[in-house]
Amino acid sequence: MEIRTLAAADLPACSDLAESRSWPREPPKWQLLHEVGRVFGIDAPDGDGLAAAAVLVPFGSVASISMVLVAARYERQGLGRAITAHAVAAAGDRVVWLHASKFGRPLYESMGFVADGGCQGHTGTFADDGGPGASPGSLSDVFALDLAAQGVDRRPLLERLGTPHVVDGGFAFGSDIGHVTVIGPVVAATEEQARRLIRGVARSVRGEVRVDPDFRFPGLTTWLRERGLVPGAPAPRLVLDGRPLPGDPAMRFAPFTRAVG
Repeated sequence: MEIRTLAAADLPACSDLAESRSWPREPPKWQLLHEVGRVFGIDAPDGDGLAAAAVLVPFGSVASISMVLVAARYERQGLGRAITAHAVAAAGDRVVWLHASKFGRPLYESMGFVADGGCQGHTGTFADDGGPGASPGSLSDVFALDLAAQGVDRRPLLERLGTPHVVDGGFAFGSDIGHVTVIGPVVAATEEQARRLIRGVARSVRGEVRVDPDFRFPGLTTWLRERGLVPGAPAPRLVLDGRPLPGDPAMRFAPFTRAVG
């Protein structure tokens, strides 16, 4: 089955495929990934939507792979491996990473991906503890900080996330991805700064929020649970061939999403 690069007109079919696998539809997220990366797909031979999809988002020397989905009726036919390999090839010589589910991890490890930390999603209505927050700031405040944290220039992503909340040495965004407001990336010098940023964003939005704290910060994870956010399944991060990721991991308290970090 041919793998092709999908266009904006194909994105509803991506949401349909995600929903068929009990994932949220998240049209805004698919649109963002299409704008900053490349969405690959395999058309279903029966003519009913997509048989498989995956996303590649390159920034400088690194690239992420995400949203790897295969329709249930086409499972165990090698489509997940094929479309992941296609994305890896499209990444060229970049350092390639992804977040894996427990079901996908054996496949990725068989392709040479090696565990390198990870995060865990927490979702719910934020119960404010009354602590100090962060205020809205300017995009110009975040570019250098994100570059230090990630090691690559991600302006095309950051410019699409709206208005950041900032503190001295840190920032966070709140982005509606279709069913919840994601708070991230959370970039900070200290855990207390990270909490201030999360409070600031949470106070500015309605409904449920989601934060995916990095495994390196168990204190932040405990605090989020105390604030009423419910943990989901852990998501280990895997890097192809175990190559080192650039940037300062001590600043990366939570990604924007698992798809792009």
